[in-house]
Amino acid sequence: MELLQPPDLKHGASLLSAANRLELICKIAPRGLRTVDVGCDHGHVSKTLGAVASEREPHRLPRRTDVPRVVANGLRGHKNVQLAILTGMGPQLILGILEAGPPPGEAIVHSPQHSHVLRMGLKQLGWQIHRQGLAPENGRFAEVMHIRPGKSPHDGYFLGFGADLLGHPWAAQHAQHLRENWTRLAADAPPHTQAHQKAKAWIQWLDKQFPTNRPMGQAC
Repeated sequence: MELLQPPDLKHGASLLSAANRLELICKIAPRGLRTVDVGCDHGHVSKTLGAVASEREPHRLPRRTDVPRVVANGLRGHKNVQLAILTGMGPQLILGILEAGPPPGEAIVHSPQHSHVLRMGLKQLGWQIHRQGLAPENGRFAEVMHIRPGKSPHDGYFLGFGADLLGHPWAAQHAQHLRENWTRLAADAPPHTQAHQKAKAWIQWLDKQFPTNRPMGQAC
């Protein structure tokens, strides 16, 4: 599997710009397909990809007139969509759009949070990750995935993290951010709850894959 990062963005570059994520979305997306950008925001990706810009409410459509604009609920109302752009949404919303259909031939997906939920849900719906990459954004790393119908060979934590991302140049940094999130969740949840146990299990798995991220003095 090809691992992607934004073009011309070197290791250690600024982690603050959303432009990195938008650039990676445009890089990972195949060209020459009938494309719909669902939840198109300002329409920058729509313009770059020659996609139809789609929003659920008319007032949310971009003001720009150099892209086709359509009011639609998810993919409903669109026909023969070869590529759907479903980015910047929560995992359940993305999964709901794909399940409601009509199903696109393939899709680019990204969720700002809980990517492990998205990955596991995609497998349940019969989608497989074809390509994926990381983009620095707001001190974290956005996960962008190119998916196609198929059966994922991965499961469990490897599926939730993205097994192929283990070899990405930014994998350790990305894992450290995830570890910090799970550590906060573990601290907030009462010790005997399922949420606490889940967070601790994720921390243990991340420490096994990236032992240098483990705080000094902490036991294996």
